[in-house]
Amino acid sequence: MSRRTKFAALAAASAASVAAVGLTASPAMAATVATGSLTLNNVPLLGTINCSSTLDGTKTSTTFTVTGATATGCGATVTAQNLPWSGTFGPPSTMYFAMKAAGCTYSGTLTGTTNAGPPRTITFTNQPVTGSGFPCFSGITVSATYTF
Repeated sequence: MSRRTKFAALAAASAASVAAVGLTASPAMAATVATGSLTLNNVPLLGTINCSSTLDGTKTSTTFTVTGATATGCGATVTAQNLPWSGTFGPPSTMYFAMKAAGCTYSGTLTGTTNAGPPRTITFTNQPVTGSGFPCFSGITVSATYTF
């Protein structure tokens, strides 16, 4: 292989590596689409968990996709699961939801209301979720308000 061919092959491999890193990093660079509050009600051993929450992803006039979700200030570790989530601006408004708290993943499709905006606000009130993992109990509900 000539020196020029080796250089061209190395340059092509480097460009492919840069492109792969760029593609891998793209989802992590999703914009914040909503901020708000999140409450998990009736959590075993903890009772009510109140958090501030941020949703990252994309939105259109009728739908949104959540590629990252945070819950902070909860007094317990709460982490997003099963991303991406999808949702719709109503009526009715819906959003798939899955968060892990106290060793259990609580998930389900939340149904709520949306104001006309702008900004648009979705409110979910006492929406039942199902727990999986150990120890999980029934009766957990989610209340949340997000401003898009």
